[in-house]
Amino acid sequence: MHRLVVLLFVLVFLTRIANGQVDPSGSGDKEVIAVFADEAPKLDGILDDPIWQQIDPIVDWVQRVPNEGASPTERSEMRIAYDENNLYFAFNFFDSEPEKIRANYLNRGGRLHRDDHIWLMLDTYHDKRNAYLFEITAAGTQDDAIINDESLSIDDFKWDGIFTTETNIDEYGWTLEVGIPFRTLRFSKDEEPLMGLAIERRINRKNERVIWPFIPLRFRSGILQVSQYATLRGMRGLKRGRNIEIKPYILTGAQELRTDESEIESDIVRDVGLDVKIGLTSNLTVDLTANTDFAQVESDDIQLNLTRFGLFIPEKREFFLERIGLFEFGDQKRTETFFSRTIGITNEILAGARLTGQIGPVSIGFLNIQTKKDDDFDLPGSNNLVARVRTDVAPRTTIGGIVTNFEQGEAFNRAVGVDGVSRFWGSSQIRGWFTNVWDDEYGSSNGAGAASITLRNDLLSTDVSYTNVSSDFRPKLGFVRRRDMIAYSINSSLSPRFTRDESAIRQISFSALGSVTTGQDHHKQSSRVSSGARISFHSGERIDLQVGRGFEQLDDSFNIRPETEILAGEYVSDNVTLGVNTYDGRKFWMHSKASYSEFFGGTRIDLSGTLAQGWSKYFKTELRFNHSIIDLPVESGEFDATTLTLVLFGATSRKLFANALIQYDNFSNDVQANIRVNWIHTPGSDLFVVFSTSYNFSGDENRFDPRSAILNDRVGVAKVTYLVMI
Repeated sequence: MHRLVVLLFVLVFLTRIANGQVDPSGSGDKEVIAVFADEAPKLDGILDDPIWQQIDPIVDWVQRVPNEGASPTERSEMRIAYDENNLYFAFNFFDSEPEKIRANYLNRGGRLHRDDHIWLMLDTYHDKRNAYLFEITAAGTQDDAIINDESLSIDDFKWDGIFTTETNIDEYGWTLEVGIPFRTLRFSKDEEPLMGLAIERRINRKNERVIWPFIPLRFRSGILQVSQYATLRGMRGLKRGRNIEIKPYILTGAQELRTDESEIESDIVRDVGLDVKIGLTSNLTVDLTANTDFAQVESDDIQLNLTRFGLFIPEKREFFLERIGLFEFGDQKRTETFFSRTIGITNEILAGARLTGQIGPVSIGFLNIQTKKDDDFDLPGSNNLVARVRTDVAPRTTIGGIVTNFEQGEAFNRAVGVDGVSRFWGSSQIRGWFTNVWDDEYGSSNGAGAASITLRNDLLSTDVSYTNVSSDFRPKLGFVRRRDMIAYSINSSLSPRFTRDESAIRQISFSALGSVTTGQDHHKQSSRVSSGARISFHSGERIDLQVGRGFEQLDDSFNIRPETEILAGEYVSDNVTLGVNTYDGRKFWMHSKASYSEFFGGTRIDLSGTLAQGWSKYFKTELRFNHSIIDLPVESGEFDATTLTLVLFGATSRKLFANALIQYDNFSNDVQANIRVNWIHTPGSDLFVVFSTSYNFSGDENRFDPRSAILNDRVGVAKVTYLVMI
């Protein structure tokens, strides 16, 4: 296992030769100067302020897709100004058919990619790795995220920055004004800080992306390729403030909980708590939380496990999601050295602190959470500590490390890891990581690691990877889906593109994959070969087809359900999957998938899909379903697995919106409902009203008769927060 560490760092530094031979730059040499505004513009979406009349617009936007390098079908203009407190942007997005501009979503942080929108990216440290993302639609609706090391996940959108946006749609198109307070950002203490800048406009009905500065398609990550941003300069005399944010909350509510078949306990809930954010320097921020509460967090999506491995349940709690990308280590959703969802599950959180920031080329993160004692189960409180560092060692090359420590009474679990990534030739990279765990129960020889090389441009891609996880690799603060494994895989694809003039098809992707997994004894456990094709149309529709063959060696039997046992043995399975998706930028859209496979000596049919309708900008619905038909040659081997989810989205404005999540599964026969109303009464401050309930419908007769339902639990809470900025 330790040879993996040596291999990792040899590969990382060898790629410096490749980077030295090939100039990876796209538009990183482009510059723009922000103009000082003696009088701040009025942010109303109307570009009639004196400062905007003084600035020549930036107009050299370039089409990225569908026709790389071509002139956009619609003109775009950008102007940039600043004063001592704010950075301002003015955009004029012309549109030859303004009545077709899509501006249908009002929910902050909702499905904004389905509207006409922009991504405004700021690399505030000019480190060419990390950036802030500000997403703004033609309706003025906002979302935001933090880019870490040129990568972005859905969890990174949980950062909530304070900035102002206003838009206006007229007969020429739509205009946008943006004001970003410098206190929202973290940047260098230089007298004239340099920042990276990139903007992407999406014209949704045309499925067209326009970008400034131009980032070629060979950079597959597109606008996430922070190393290719233009340089924003000219800003002097900026006020950073003391950067102290205090956010108390007050919560009240009631709950009913079934303790047995005949008894329900009721309780009144009242609580207070506090979150504090302190900018220690322009580069370092500390977050403190006391009596942390997550009442407003959305419910988890129901998952039914039809495998012999654990399910990954994503993190949804705000405190852990902010800057979560900095703490990521390992292979996401498979083998993670740190996974915050493990904290606060068995014991409630008492208090916590997080330190994040950047010192020169070094990104640092520190997290410490103390949980309460659980008197009901006689569990002592635990201390959960994570320290993460990552630093540049060459252009587009970083190395880093992580330390985690869990202590609960006499028990302890500690992990130490190193990782590295080097990017070259546009979108190619070499990546690897290694972690070792020391545990009071399992000892110290418990390691895991992976190394991979990806050679990729817009047409061709090949990825070769190696993963090794020991049988007792158990990081207490991590997630491990599969232990006792050595895995080898190769994945290649060919993806030619076509212009609108050539075809209705935008891109066809052909792929092939092969993988083999053994145990630590090198005895074969599983393997898979597959091939597939994806056809993407200029209209936004997509068709996927995949065929494959898998092999599983079960040394021990396991229960796929309490009454259904899969016996030990060798199993070969052929499978075919077909998916058809319509364009989700329309008012009505549909995603669907069907598959047939041999399954542990029997058969399995999977049907899944989503039907969505945008009735108006104020109300939208989504119906999701997953249905599996299982037929196994064992006792109780014939059964169905079904989940149904109905999601309702409502909004009256960009400040008041709600959603309801209603779910059912036929394993538990529970119907769960979670309704959440969010009123942003002032920027950064919210009133949440949340109602959750669960009923069981297990009766054989009149199963879905509400009169026969059994209450599992019912909770209603109101929580108000108020942000004070000093």
